[in-house]
Amino acid sequence: MNNYETTKEDEYVSIQYKLSDEELLIVGFIPLINMRNAHHMLTYICEEPAEKKLFWSGNTICNGEQTIIHGWSKNAPPFILPKDVGFAVGRNTPYKYIVVNIHYFSLLKNDYSGNQLILTHKSRKSYAGVILSGTNQIYLKENTQTIRTPFSCQYKGPTISIFAASVHTHQWGRVNSLYRVHDYEISLIIKMNPQNPQSFYRLLLPVEIKNNDYIIGQCVYDNNLDKTIHIGETHNDEMCNIYAMYSYNLSQKSINNPHPFPLCWDNAVSQMANLIPEDSIIPPLKLNYINQTTDDEQYISYVKHSMNLSRDLPIKIFNQQNYFIIIITILISFLILLIIGRCMGNLQYFSYMRHGDIINRRKGFQILKQSSDQENDLLD
Repeated sequence: MNNYETTKEDEYVSIQYKLSDEELLIVGFIPLINMRNAHHMLTYICEEPAEKKLFWSGNTICNGEQTIIHGWSKNAPPFILPKDVGFAVGRNTPYKYIVVNIHYFSLLKNDYSGNQLILTHKSRKSYAGVILSGTNQIYLKENTQTIRTPFSCQYKGPTISIFAASVHTHQWGRVNSLYRVHDYEISLIIKMNPQNPQSFYRLLLPVEIKNNDYIIGQCVYDNNLDKTIHIGETHNDEMCNIYAMYSYNLSQKSINNPHPFPLCWDNAVSQMANLIPEDSIIPPLKLNYINQTTDDEQYISYVKHSMNLSRDLPIKIFNQQNYFIIIITILISFLILLIIGRCMGNLQYFSYMRHGDIINRRKGFQILKQSSDQENDLLD
């Protein structure tokens, strides 16, 4: 947005960007937004924007071919796709525009919220897509706990590989979970607490979905109010969404079938939804289910995104015990190396390397914005 001023509470506003006529791949997202201003932000790729204006108010997003490619809420961190995967846009695709839709909380002025997308010309082995799953069947009776809203569908299409997922509810959501059923054997894809930062998180191991497999899941809610809560678009209503980001082979893509399977909505195969495990009502102890990547490329999955338009960097979360251990370790290391350094004249070199490593790691996304050469080095 460019110095935007909202006109009402719970306003939905979209802004469009026309892509250049060249083959491009979207490979990462850096949210430039704060939860104090916005409830959530969704990013779409579209054949045409719903309006010809630069930005507009309302829930209309795209005309023609469209798909969600990213979701953000609750100060979630940036997200980088695997190095061999990207969303194909521009030339030889139906997607000529990017539209970012922001759900604002209240009245505000001088807003510059948005989503910084990382694009590359470099080819990838696989294309990315997103399945939106969830349900409209939300009725949260007053003063009621553990309210389940299941959904299910049968997948029809080529084999895909889910490598990341994101969940979304409003304030009453306790836990969202998504499963695959293959030959009546159920496997967990993702299980997350929607009250944590809402973004895509990489899975430790991708989950393959084959033709005729079932996708099932549910959202679980607690309503402690003296009123019933229904589905709706404001922060006083509820939603049930799980986004599953997947990859698929280039040969499976065509301009007439840009994404194999975009939607799994409501409870179309209710007998399969009965297979959802009982422990699905229990939120995970960690940010999300432990089946998540731990490699260095995705350390941002464990960071808190602190929004500052002049310095938009991911910052790691450390508790007090972590800080204490780190400080003691550094002090001991410093004393030992002080003695060694006096003998070997090598203290200056150590100090540069240790602090230089920390600085470079924390400025990963700042480097990403500086030049295309550095961008390619980071993404490769």
